[in-house]
Order: sequence, then C-alpha cells, then structure tokens
Amino acid sequence: MFWELYDRYIDKIYKFVYLKTSSRDTAEDITSEVFYKAMNSIQSFRSHEEGTSFKSWIYTIANNKVIDFYRTQKSVADIEDCYDLWIQEDFASDVDNHDKIEKILAFLGTLKADQKEVILLRIWEDLSYKEISEITWKSLDNCKKIVSRGLKNIQANFILILLIILIF
Repeated sequence: MFWELYDRYIDKIYKFVYLKTSSRDTAEDITSEVFYKAMNSIQSFRSHEEGTSFKSWIYTIANNKVIDFYRTQKSVADIEDCYDLWIQEDFASDVDNHDKIEKILAFLGTLKADQKEVILLRIWEDLSYKEISEITWKSLDNCKKIVSRGLKNIQANFILILLIILIF
C-alpha cells in the first residue's frame, strides 16, 4: 500500500519542494526525507478518524521539512523569496518559452508570500481548499479569500501579462 502512495505522490512532492527551494539537489534530498518519515510513521496515520487525507498529510510533512531546511541554513534566507515554478526540462530548453515563463514568474513574485503559496497549491498542485488549510494551518475561509484576492490581483494585471508574452 505505501509503495502505491509513493508512486502516486513522489513527483508531486518533488515539484512542491522544488517550488519552495529552487534547487534540484535540495528538492531530491528533502523529498527522500519526506517519504522516509512518512514510511516510518504510516502506522500512526489515521485518515478516517482525523478526517485528514494522505495527500494533505504528505504535503504537510513536505512543508515542515522545507521549513526545517531553511531553519538549519547558515545564511538566513527568507523562505518567501525562494519560490520558483517547476519547469520541465524539455519545456525549459525552448529559450523563447523559457524567457516568457521567467517574466511571468517575476510577476508572480510581486504577490504576497501567502498569496503565492496558497495560489500555487490550489492551481499548480490542484489541492482542495481543505487540503491547503491543513498544510498551511490557515482556516478554510482564509485560504479561499487569499486565492480570491490573489487571482483578482492577477486579473487586474492580465493585460500586462499578455503584453509581456506577446512583446517578448
């Protein structure tokens, strides 16, 4: 059973960690720590009693491992400044598309850290509001408001995004 869950979530957790660290080596190390911890504590996981899904549980472990990683760093880096969208190698090899994506990422960098995290979990990772709430320790309503406000901010600047894509 655990290996089925591992196969289902390994790529998603890797992308999630990479999103927060922007380093392949670090993402690989943390991802392995996440699944090692999950494997060792799977017996204590009770999805039906606590109302927590395995998906939100494994993302919570990953989120905590990323926080631990930044806490142990010698140089104090602001975790909110370390976000980056995961781009597939074959897609990134296309220089024109890569440049456009970099410009969009720069725009996403203008969002507040909590907006960026919750929006990326909702849209990029396709997590439910309940799962995001469990991962971020924010209320369900707060997660919905954060996404709504963030998307309104993006929508307000949609023309700017289109111009960036079309001009460059």
